[in-house]
Amino acid sequence: MDTHNQNNELLTLISQSDEKAFRELFDQYSQLIFSFAYHLTDSDIIAKDVVQEIFIRIWTNRHTLDQIVNIRAWILRLTRNHVLNGLKRKAHETMLLREIKAGLTEDHHPTDEAIQYRELETLLQQAIAQLPPQQQKVYQLSRNAGMKHDEIATALNISPETVKKHIMAALLSIRKYLEKREQLPPRMFAIFF
Repeated sequence: MDTHNQNNELLTLISQSDEKAFRELFDQYSQLIFSFAYHLTDSDIIAKDVVQEIFIRIWTNRHTLDQIVNIRAWILRLTRNHVLNGLKRKAHETMLLREIKAGLTEDHHPTDEAIQYRELETLLQQAIAQLPPQQQKVYQLSRNAGMKHDEIATALNISPETVKKHIMAALLSIRKYLEKREQLPPRMFAIFF
Protein backbone atom coordinates (compact mmCIF):
# COMPACT_ATOMS: atom_id res chain seq x y z
CA MET A 1 0.00 0.00 0.00
CA ASP A 2 1.42 3.41 -0.95
CA THR A 3 1.80 6.35 1.44
CA HIS A 4 -1.16 8.23 -0.07
CA ASN A 5 -3.53 5.30 0.56
CA GLN A 6 -2.10 4.77 4.05
CA ASN A 7 -2.71 8.42 4.89
CA ASN A 8 -6.25 8.27 3.52
CA GLU A 9 -6.94 5.18 5.62
CA LEU A 10 -5.42 6.90 8.66
CA LEU A 11 -7.66 9.95 8.19
CA THR A 12 -10.72 7.76 7.78
CA LEU A 13 -9.91 5.97 11.06
CA ILE A 14 -9.34 9.30 12.86
CA SER A 15 -12.64 10.65 11.48
CA GLN A 16 -14.23 7.66 13.27
CA SER A 17 -12.51 8.73 16.54
CA ASP A 18 -9.76 6.10 16.44
CA GLU A 19 -7.23 7.36 19.01
CA LYS A 20 -4.50 4.93 17.92
CA ALA A 21 -4.68 6.31 14.37
CA PHE A 22 -4.58 9.84 15.79
CA ARG A 23 -1.41 8.95 17.71
CA GLU A 24 0.10 7.58 14.50
CA LEU A 25 -0.73 10.82 12.69
CA PHE A 26 0.87 12.76 15.56
CA ASP A 27 4.01 10.63 15.31
CA GLN A 28 4.19 11.15 11.53
CA TYR A 29 3.55 14.91 11.40
CA SER A 30 4.39 16.56 14.74
CA GLN A 31 8.05 17.15 13.78
CA LEU A 32 7.02 18.61 10.41
CA ILE A 33 4.60 21.01 12.12
CA PHE A 34 7.20 21.96 14.72
CA SER A 35 9.89 22.62 12.08
CA PHE A 36 7.55 24.68 9.90
CA ALA A 37 6.21 26.68 12.87
CA TYR A 38 9.77 27.26 14.12
CA HIS A 39 10.77 28.46 10.64
CA LEU A 40 7.86 30.95 10.68
CA THR A 41 8.27 32.19 14.27
CA ASP A 42 11.92 31.53 15.17
CA SER A 43 10.65 30.46 18.60
CA ASP A 44 10.98 27.01 20.14
CA ILE A 45 8.23 27.72 22.69
CA ILE A 46 5.75 29.05 20.13
CA ALA A 47 6.49 26.15 17.75
CA LYS A 48 5.73 23.62 20.52
CA ASP A 49 2.45 25.44 21.28
CA VAL A 50 1.56 25.42 17.59
CA VAL A 51 2.03 21.62 17.43
CA GLN A 52 -0.41 21.21 20.34
CA GLU A 53 -2.92 23.66 18.88
CA ILE A 54 -2.85 22.03 15.44
CA PHE A 55 -3.48 18.58 16.84
CA ILE A 56 -6.26 19.89 19.07
CA ARG A 57 -7.85 21.41 15.97
CA ILE A 58 -7.39 18.19 14.00
CA TRP A 59 -9.06 16.14 16.73
CA THR A 60 -11.85 18.70 17.18
CA ASN A 61 -12.58 18.62 13.43
CA ARG A 62 -11.87 14.91 12.99
CA HIS A 63 -15.30 14.18 11.51
CA THR A 64 -14.33 16.12 8.36
CA LEU A 65 -10.89 14.55 7.86
CA ASP A 66 -12.04 11.96 5.35
CA GLN A 67 -12.50 14.87 2.89
CA ILE A 68 -8.77 15.74 2.93
CA VAL A 69 -6.93 14.72 -0.25
CA ASN A 70 -3.30 15.71 0.47
CA ILE A 71 -2.70 15.52 4.22
CA ARG A 72 0.84 16.94 4.16
CA ALA A 73 -0.21 20.03 2.20
CA TRP A 74 -3.32 20.42 4.38
CA ILE A 75 -1.31 20.22 7.61
CA LEU A 76 1.24 22.76 6.35
CA ARG A 77 -1.56 25.15 5.28
CA LEU A 78 -3.28 24.69 8.64
CA THR A 79 -0.01 25.42 10.45
CA ARG A 80 0.76 28.50 8.33
CA ASN A 81 -2.76 29.89 8.85
CA HIS A 82 -2.61 29.24 12.59
CA VAL A 83 0.73 31.05 12.94
CA LEU A 84 -0.42 33.98 10.78
CA ASN A 85 -3.66 34.32 12.76
CA GLY A 86 -1.63 34.32 15.97
CA LEU A 87 0.62 37.05 14.60
CA LYS A 88 -2.42 39.12 13.59
CA ARG A 89 -3.90 38.79 17.10
CA LYS A 90 -0.54 39.81 18.58
CA ALA A 91 -0.43 42.84 16.27
CA HIS A 92 -3.93 43.86 17.39
CA GLU A 93 -2.91 43.53 21.04
CA THR A 94 0.18 45.65 20.40
CA MET A 95 -1.90 48.33 18.68
CA LEU A 96 -4.35 48.32 21.59
CA LEU A 97 -1.54 48.75 24.10
CA ARG A 98 -0.16 51.65 22.07
CA GLU A 99 -3.58 53.31 22.04
CA ILE A 100 -3.88 52.86 25.80
CA LYS A 101 -0.40 54.30 26.32
CA ALA A 102 -1.17 57.25 24.04
CA GLY A 103 -4.29 58.02 26.08
CA LEU A 104 -2.44 58.13 29.39
CA THR A 105 -1.02 61.31 30.88
CA GLU A 106 2.67 62.18 31.03
CA ASP A 107 2.93 61.40 34.74
CA HIS A 108 1.83 57.77 34.47
CA HIS A 109 3.84 54.74 35.58
CA PRO A 110 4.42 51.52 33.59
CA THR A 111 2.70 49.65 36.43
CA ASP A 112 -0.45 51.75 35.85
CA GLU A 113 -0.46 50.69 32.19
CA ALA A 114 -0.16 47.02 33.13
CA ILE A 115 -3.00 47.37 35.64
CA GLN A 116 -5.18 49.17 33.10
CA TYR A 117 -4.51 46.50 30.48
CA ARG A 118 -5.32 43.68 32.95
CA GLU A 119 -8.54 45.46 33.96
CA LEU A 120 -9.46 45.82 30.31
CA GLU A 121 -8.74 42.15 29.65
CA THR A 122 -10.84 41.17 32.69
CA LEU A 123 -13.70 43.34 31.48
CA LEU A 124 -13.52 41.74 28.03
CA GLN A 125 -13.66 38.27 29.60
CA GLN A 126 -16.71 39.35 31.62
CA ALA A 127 -18.36 40.63 28.44
CA ILE A 128 -17.68 37.30 26.69
CA ALA A 129 -19.04 35.38 29.70
CA GLN A 130 -22.34 37.29 29.35
CA LEU A 131 -22.89 35.94 25.82
CA PRO A 132 -25.32 33.06 25.18
CA PRO A 133 -23.43 29.72 25.16
CA GLN A 134 -23.46 29.12 21.38
CA GLN A 135 -22.49 32.74 20.64
CA GLN A 136 -19.68 32.49 23.18
CA LYS A 137 -18.40 29.26 21.66
CA VAL A 138 -18.45 30.68 18.11
CA TYR A 139 -16.73 33.91 19.23
CA GLN A 140 -13.98 32.02 21.07
CA LEU A 141 -13.36 29.63 18.18
CA SER A 142 -13.07 32.64 15.88
CA ARG A 143 -10.98 34.94 18.06
CA ASN A 144 -9.02 32.57 20.32
CA ALA A 145 -8.60 29.51 18.10
CA GLY A 146 -8.32 31.56 14.91
CA MET A 147 -10.77 29.34 13.05
CA LYS A 148 -12.48 30.54 9.88
CA HIS A 149 -16.26 30.70 9.54
CA ASP A 150 -16.48 27.49 7.49
CA GLU A 151 -14.25 25.62 9.96
CA ILE A 152 -16.44 26.75 12.87
CA ALA A 153 -19.57 25.80 10.93
CA THR A 154 -18.20 22.30 10.33
CA ALA A 155 -17.01 21.87 13.92
CA LEU A 156 -20.35 22.97 15.42
CA ASN A 157 -22.54 21.51 12.67
CA ILE A 158 -24.14 24.87 11.81
CA SER A 159 -24.19 26.95 8.63
CA PRO A 160 -21.45 29.54 7.88
CA GLU A 161 -24.21 32.17 7.77
CA THR A 162 -25.23 31.24 11.34
CA VAL A 163 -21.58 31.54 12.38
CA LYS A 164 -21.42 35.02 10.85
CA LYS A 165 -24.62 36.07 12.65
CA HIS A 166 -23.30 34.76 16.00
CA ILE A 167 -20.02 36.66 15.61
CA MET A 168 -21.77 39.90 14.65
CA ALA A 169 -24.18 39.57 17.58
CA ALA A 170 -21.31 38.74 19.96
CA LEU A 171 -19.30 41.80 18.86
CA LEU A 172 -22.33 44.03 19.29
CA SER A 173 -23.01 42.67 22.79
CA ILE A 174 -19.36 43.04 23.82
CA ARG A 175 -19.25 46.63 22.53
CA LYS A 176 -22.42 47.53 24.44
CA TYR A 177 -21.04 45.89 27.58
CA LEU A 178 -17.80 47.90 27.37
CA GLU A 179 -19.58 51.13 26.42
CA LYS A 180 -21.82 50.86 29.51
CA ARG A 181 -18.73 50.68 31.65
CA GLU A 182 -17.04 53.47 29.66
CA GLN A 183 -13.80 51.50 29.55
CA LEU A 184 -12.88 52.19 25.94
CA PRO A 185 -13.27 55.35 23.88
CA PRO A 186 -15.21 54.69 20.63
CA ARG A 187 -12.11 55.12 18.42
CA MET A 188 -10.53 52.08 20.12
CA PHE A 189 -13.33 49.64 19.27
CA ALA A 190 -12.05 49.26 15.72
CA ILE A 191 -8.63 48.27 17.03
CA PHE A 192 -9.95 45.99 19.75
CA PHE A 193 -12.38 44.16 17.49
